[in-house]
Amino acid sequence: MSIIGSLFVLLLLLMAGYALSRIGILSWSGAWDVVFKISLYSLLCSMGIRLGQSSTVLESLPQTGLLALIASLGTSAGTVLAHILCIPLYRRFDRLHTTSSPVVNPHQTEIKPPLSRAAEPGIMTLLRRFSLPAILFCFVLGGFFAGYVLPETPLLRDGSVSMWILYVLLFIIGIQTADSHEQLVSVLVNPVLLLIPLVTIMGSLSGSLVCMFFPGITPGKALALGAGFGWYSLSGVIITDMGEPLLGAAAFLANILRETIAFLAVPVLVYTRRRESGIGICGATSMDVTLPVLESTWGPTIVPLAVAHGVILSFLVPFLVPLCMSFLYN
Repeated sequence: MSIIGSLFVLLLLLMAGYALSRIGILSWSGAWDVVFKISLYSLLCSMGIRLGQSSTVLESLPQTGLLALIASLGTSAGTVLAHILCIPLYRRFDRLHTTSSPVVNPHQTEIKPPLSRAAEPGIMTLLRRFSLPAILFCFVLGGFFAGYVLPETPLLRDGSVSMWILYVLLFIIGIQTADSHEQLVSVLVNPVLLLIPLVTIMGSLSGSLVCMFFPGITPGKALALGAGFGWYSLSGVIITDMGEPLLGAAAFLANILRETIAFLAVPVLVYTRRRESGIGICGATSMDVTLPVLESTWGPTIVPLAVAHGVILSFLVPFLVPLCMSFLYN
């Protein structure tokens, strides 16, 4: 299925859950919450299995693993830093939007870390902060080893299982989102909807320049590694088709690692008190794969911003990657 077709199905399921909840056929309950968590953990595990079953990933690790790691860390850190630096600008937009739309609840935009406990010893607070990312990482790692030892299975390797789990997750998110209808309407008219992807682009591309310290990597190649924004199934193919197979493999791995970093980092980034940093680190995957962890961390009002952010970045990837490779190559 093409990316347009996949996006259409994902949005259709999201809207279906939303509509069924709004007309009263379905409603959010504790049972749905349990299904949501089971599905999220299953998605992470299936993602790990897919990595372990991929011969491309395993064969490329010795040659390109270090470059991919540098690129993923650079783009992720650059994105988060860019959004943190833009916090004063986001707050200005909040004040302007709150003045024009009194129904906005500022608590949904900037929140206090829910796990903060001032009376606890520092080590206990630290453990609580990283407990969820540690759990998420264990599911990915467990899936990776399972995929490595299991016989190669097309159903596991091609991502079909992950996609079906994602369908379930987005349907459930639609149900929960309907409970915050008023806040969602106010979010959709907020001009920050376009600002967030712009900051993500600047942060990702700036962070990717750290790859220039790697032997043989020109500014254009470094920027091309960052211009995938987590969309590993396309950026690596584009770069490979332009005559750089090793760089394409690095882009593939770097964007997979960025997606994994996003899963682990989003629960921690709640301590920035700004949802923009969480959306940004997810890159293009904020509209689908990482949307469940965004929603579970920040609440349903983040969904419109996250989906719009992912759609805009996904639209730009096919243009930015060749642009960086062609015009900024030397």
